[in-house]
Amino acid sequence: MDLANFLLDRKILLLGNFVLNSGKVSPYYLDMRSLPSYLEFFDVVEKAVEAIKGIEFDMIVGVATGGVPFASFLACKMRKPMGYVRPEKKGHGTDRLVEGYVEGRKVLVVDDVSTTGGSLVSAVNKVRESGGIVENAIVIIDRTEGAWEKLREIGVTLVRVFTINQILESLLSSDKIKDGERKAIKEYLESNLR
Repeated sequence: MDLANFLLDRKILLLGNFVLNSGKVSPYYLDMRSLPSYLEFFDVVEKAVEAIKGIEFDMIVGVATGGVPFASFLACKMRKPMGYVRPEKKGHGTDRLVEGYVEGRKVLVVDDVSTTGGSLVSAVNKVRESGGIVENAIVIIDRTEGAWEKLREIGVTLVRVFTINQILESLLSSDKIKDGERKAIKEYLESNLR
C-alpha cells in the first residue's frame, strides 16, 4: 500500500497551514479520524500487530478520541481486553478518567498520531495513577517532534507503525504536490523533525 498517496487522496493528510495542539504551525495536518472508514485501515492494523510482536501486555488502552478506534481494532485482532483514557472527567456517573480495569495489568497505550508526546504522557500517567503498568505505547504515525524522547524520559518505549518522514519523503518526489507545498514541507522537516 502506498500510504502517502492514500492519505493524500482521501484527505487524511492535508496540506496548507495548520495550528497544532502544541501551538506550532505546520504545513501539513493528519486528520486520522476518518482512516477506520476505509478498508486500508486493516492493512495498518496488520502492520501494527507485526510491530508489537514480542511486547508483553495484558490490555490495550486507547487515548480518546483518535486512539480509540485503533485500540478497538488492535484489541479485537489480538483478543485482548480494551479500555480508554478520557481527556477529562465527565462530571457525572463514576467520573473516571480511565475506562476499563487496568489495576495490576501491563497496558499498551494506543493513539493515532504523536507529535510532542503531551497527550501520550498524560494518558500514561492516568493509567499509572489507576494502577496500570505502562512500559510501551504505539501510534500509527509519529510526527517525530519529540514524543519518542518524552516517553523515554518516563520509562515508556514508543512503537511507531510509520513516521511522518517516511510518508512525506514519498510525497516530496511525487507530482501530487505543488512546488510551494514541497518547499514548505522540506523547510518544516529540516527545522522540526528529530
